[in-house]
This record gives sequence, structure tokens and C-alpha cells, in this order.
Amino acid sequence: MSKLKVLLLALTLSVLVFAALQAQQRAKGTLTALDYAEIQQLYGRYAIGYDSGNGDLFARAFTADGTFTIPTRMVVAGREKLTAFAGQPGGNKGPTNVLHVNSNITIEPSADGATGTAYVLLGNIGESGKPSALTGGGIYHDTFVKGPEGWRIKSRTFLPAHTVPAKSSAN
Repeated sequence: MSKLKVLLLALTLSVLVFAALQAQQRAKGTLTALDYAEIQQLYGRYAIGYDSGNGDLFARAFTADGTFTIPTRMVVAGREKLTAFAGQPGGNKGPTNVLHVNSNITIEPSADGATGTAYVLLGNIGESGKPSALTGGGIYHDTFVKGPEGWRIKSRTFLPAHTVPAKSSAN
């Protein structure tokens, strides 16, 4: 066998092994840097959509059958209801209002896509000399899937702060 044929065979085998390893990692649930960036954008679209009263922007952060849940209080399911939920007038919504501030975002690969957790602080930014105030907060637990529209929130559960008792430590 000529040196050229051996070299081409070795190169072909290397490419095939690399492709197989990449496919195996994907099957285990890995995310690319672009996946992380696109998922993180959902946190922003959700917050800006709700805070500005743009129900369509808010709902498009979810899958068509996506859900937003606050245990024991409400479940909003499907884009139509999500659009209405975020788009309803009133409260402190407006194009330049800031209510939701997400932080400590973690995103992990899963067999079905990804999961995420984030802290959310809820605030009321004072206007006309009124003081600003932190009005609440909690934790989001999210499930993300990637479909034809890209990454979307399949389910989001909001746990208000201090609604789940801390685990006691045994000494």
C-alpha cells in the first residue's frame, strides 16, 4: 500500500472517530457555547416581554405548549394564555419599566435538552422622586428544549423566596 493511501486511510479513520465521539457526546446531552447563549437570551426575552407588557415577546420565549407555574397559585399553559398573561395592562408594566432582574443563572445539559435555575429579584423602580423597592423574589426552575424555532422554555416553575423550608442539618 502506498504512503498516500495509508495517509488518506488514517485521515478518514480519524475523521470518522471524531464524528462518532461528537455524536456520542450529543447523545449524552452536551451544549455548545451557542446553545448556552441562546438559552440565556430566553431569560431576557421573558423578563423584558413581561415587564414591558409585550405578551407576544414573553410567550415566544416558550414552546407552543409551554407552561409557567407558581405552585398552589397558578399554571399558565400554551402560547395564547401566556401572551394574555404577560400582555394584560395594569400593574407597573411599561416600555421602560424594570420589574424582573435575573441572576445566578445556571444551565445544564439534559437528555431532552437543558435545565436551568436562576434567581429572580422583583423590584419597583421609583419614579418622580418615589423610592425604589425590592418587592419580592425567588427561584426559577426551567426545562428547555430545542425545536424548529430554536431553544424555548418548555416549563418554568417560580418558587417565591422562603416558600420551601430549608433542610435541617443533622449534627
